[in-house]
Amino acid sequence: MKKIVIGILSFMFMLTGCQSQDKEAPVLTLTKSRVQIALNDTFDYSLYIEKASDLQDGDLMDQVSYSDIDTSSVGKKTVHYSVEDQAGNKAQKDLIVDVVEYVGDLINPITAQADIVENPDDVTVLVNKLHEIPEGWKPDDLEKVIDCSQKLRHEANQAYTQFYQAAKEKGIEIYTISGYREPETQQLYWDNSVKVFGQEHAIQYNAYPRRSEHELGLCVDISYTMDGDRLSEKVADSPLGKFIESDAYKYGFILRYPQDKVRITGYGYEPWHIRYVGVDLATQLHQENKTLEEYYEG
Repeated sequence: MKKIVIGILSFMFMLTGCQSQDKEAPVLTLTKSRVQIALNDTFDYSLYIEKASDLQDGDLMDQVSYSDIDTSSVGKKTVHYSVEDQAGNKAQKDLIVDVVEYVGDLINPITAQADIVENPDDVTVLVNKLHEIPEGWKPDDLEKVIDCSQKLRHEANQAYTQFYQAAKEKGIEIYTISGYREPETQQLYWDNSVKVFGQEHAIQYNAYPRRSEHELGLCVDISYTMDGDRLSEKVADSPLGKFIESDAYKYGFILRYPQDKVRITGYGYEPWHIRYVGVDLATQLHQENKTLEEYYEG
């Protein structure tokens, strides 16, 4: 009898010892790192939990806890997710939630709280309605483009020259309409669009000052004509528009605001607006059919 008791106690000790050795945290992953939600909407916290599991305890999806956010005011909020296994090991993840005001399907940049980007010199930098250029920053390597007085940064301009010449060699008409813009010029573009076409139109087709890629010196608006409405969706059906779709990435450019990504980019379809990001990233985005927003959120 004594041997049996000792055996049971030894077995229990072994189990306790194994459990005490469990020092590995559970796995907790989210579907996104940053999302947007409309002002005063209800936020579904569980929607963004992709996986919660532990080697010892298995599925822990039902045990994930999270902090609450207030959606009654605009701004950047953070949801803190956490999960704990039976041994007391914890895993934590944060989800940034931008509570924004929408005008139609698009974020209103006037009321949106934007992050100031830390790397405006980087050719892959994300600038949009939620990411703005530091006040006072300007590119220091601007130079004139091949066919007019518009300007781009040196690296982007070299790539644009190659793109331009390749189009010309194919007999494609190409005209540079707008390149780099001073912050003051972008302010005039915004103000004039609001005055002439209304705020909703400006939100759809014009960038708020310091949130325009034109201020980076990395993007350019191009057209197949210099007559009439040069920047319209007609560009898409032109030989130039087709060349942009098929070949722009080979020179480091992406079609920045595609027709099927309006809610993601925050802007209406602009088949005339191309953005330099470098050949490697442009090729990746082209192959994966992703925007810069999707690349950074992934």
